[in-house]
Amino acid sequence: MPAAAQPPQIAWKGCTDWGCIGQVKMNVTKAGGYDIAGTYNFSFFSNDEVSFEELSGLRPRKLLLLSLREPRYLFFGVYGAEEAEALRARYQTQVSGALVLVLVLMAKGFPEGASALPVSWDTRQVDMGWARFNVSAKRTARDAFEFRAEAPDHRIDGEWSMTKLPPWPDSQSMAGWTAANGATLPSITLGEVRQFRRR
Repeated sequence: MPAAAQPPQIAWKGCTDWGCIGQVKMNVTKAGGYDIAGTYNFSFFSNDEVSFEELSGLRPRKLLLLSLREPRYLFFGVYGAEEAEALRARYQTQVSGALVLVLVLMAKGFPEGASALPVSWDTRQVDMGWARFNVSAKRTARDAFEFRAEAPDHRIDGEWSMTKLPPWPDSQSMAGWTAANGATLPSITLGEVRQFRRR
């Protein structure tokens, strides 16, 4: 995942990189060689935190990234350090890749920017060199749209909003969440966790 200090990797009219993402619900049917079929929810908050949810399993699993610049993770619905690391790797190296692919396809297929997307479905072809995609989109609000990206070995669809969400409150209980080392958090608030992060 690109660090915030690195040069922009993806520019779309009106935004760059993670600045293009507020909340995305993404359904992956197939994604090339990655075994990531499922439904996922990404939430990017205005304070540089990110929430990732894997919604398609028997039990939903969540990850909270406390900073894009200095990654620290908390997990929910996982048991032990091994499951926590597997979820982090799935988020960081696989599912985030599908999210970035959609952003690249949208920027290439609809370079005018999200605010210029049509209000009814429009499909454009995008040649990525290694695959030719049909990219479809329709605007649902000024900065929100639905999308579909299809190629022989790919099918991803969902809903995308570019507005960053307000952060979870400091008072939110994190009891029952798991630290990266596998330890279960006691009765502690998110505000207290954030204080630890700043030290």
